[in-house]
Amino acid sequence: MRYEDGHPIPEQRLHPLSWVFYLSGGLGAALPALAALALGAEWGGGLWALLPLILIGPLAGLWHQWVYRYDTGPDGLVIREGLIFRNLRQIDYRRIENLDTRRNPLHRLLGVADVKVETSSGGGAEATLRVLSLAQAARLSEAVFARRRALEADAGAEAGDAPPAAETEVLLRLPPGELIRMGLIDNRNLFWLGAVLGSLVQVLGVDLLERLVGPALRDAGLRYVSELGLMLKVLLVAGTVIGVLLVGKALSVLSALVRYHGYVLEQDGGDLRARHGLFTRHAVTLRLARVQVVHQLATPLHRLFGRVALQVDLAGGAGDTDRGDGARPLAPICPADRAPALIDRALPGLARREPQWRPLSARTRYRLTRLWLWCWALLSLPPALWWWGWPGLAVLPAGLPVALLHGHLYARYTRWALTPDLLLFHRGWLWRRLAVVPRNRIQTVRLTRSPFDRRYRMTALEVDTAGGGLTKRRVRLGYLDRDVAARLARALV
Repeated sequence: MRYEDGHPIPEQRLHPLSWVFYLSGGLGAALPALAALALGAEWGGGLWALLPLILIGPLAGLWHQWVYRYDTGPDGLVIREGLIFRNLRQIDYRRIENLDTRRNPLHRLLGVADVKVETSSGGGAEATLRVLSLAQAARLSEAVFARRRALEADAGAEAGDAPPAAETEVLLRLPPGELIRMGLIDNRNLFWLGAVLGSLVQVLGVDLLERLVGPALRDAGLRYVSELGLMLKVLLVAGTVIGVLLVGKALSVLSALVRYHGYVLEQDGGDLRARHGLFTRHAVTLRLARVQVVHQLATPLHRLFGRVALQVDLAGGAGDTDRGDGARPLAPICPADRAPALIDRALPGLARREPQWRPLSARTRYRLTRLWLWCWALLSLPPALWWWGWPGLAVLPAGLPVALLHGHLYARYTRWALTPDLLLFHRGWLWRRLAVVPRNRIQTVRLTRSPFDRRYRMTALEVDTAGGGLTKRRVRLGYLDRDVAARLARALV
């Protein structure tokens, strides 16, 4: 890198095939219009109208490739873009948290990669280098992290602290068997499948179903599905539900195998590095200094397979547009007995000795039981009274056992603990979640009381860290006695 009038002038260029990926983006933008033409619009001049939309991609790519420069300076990564209005940026090495390397099938075919520069400020990528050759990406990553370690070592030497050892150690590998278990545990694809099936029924109509099953019904001497007997209707519905569940689970397994293929979690000095992906390869760096909270999730299916899932909240990650909730997977799935060791690696230097668990308020069972009974009454009584009249009141006692069971189990399994270094909060009995929060990374502690809390003489305590900017990622301890919540808040601040 050279200098002019004291200003750095970067000289490294993007890969010569960068324009190809802008072309693919332009084609993707034109696909809806092409589909509209194919589904009924007349071609005529329509294709000529789409030609500028298709050409703007490679033209923008060629322009971007011509004016975009980057280089590694003594203090930071230098990026220059623009020709008439030039924008020169320098990203300090100590602010760079991760160089996220992504490769989809087209990247892998051409031997290139997208590199996203992520910093501690969060809010998504600070810069995106699209695209670099694999050799360029490797040299850039090596130079950035080597320079960052040198700057941190100099700062540590001035402060009298020894830098961490830079030995690479594999902490977790996920073979295909673990990924299959993960797919069987995950239920997110069932919602997508249900949405797709519902949309198809809305678009295609019930008449299509009659045409599909019509021949089989005629062979049985029937004309319509409604002529089936009650038992056959039940079997038909049960078979449909089972088929949808099997297809959904198969899609979940396939998604897990593709997304987390070859998952390896390594520790390299003060960083955790994860690599995974079959078609699109991801290389993610998790800096231990940025880890704010570790979350452990154990659903009923997790416990059936003896597994848990681990996530971490990172400082500045709440605004990450690529990962909606600001959390990063530490271990998408791992044996339950290995989770404590991984949590210790994510939170080094913090003593996680056997905690002394504290229960919630003694009035929690009664409050939750009443809450569930009210919900049951509001949901069940109106339709029951509509269908059966006053005898429908008999459905109200049916919800009492479930309400009592939920109140008892939630109060039994939800608890908290405070150690010299950590705040631990275990919540739920069906979906069990554990949050491990280092006390030295807590930024704010807030006590809140709703009208219902005041009625039951309770208080909720909310703990916010640098990685909990989104409400759903905050650690919230509810159903605490007032004096207990006040003492805990004083201990945390």
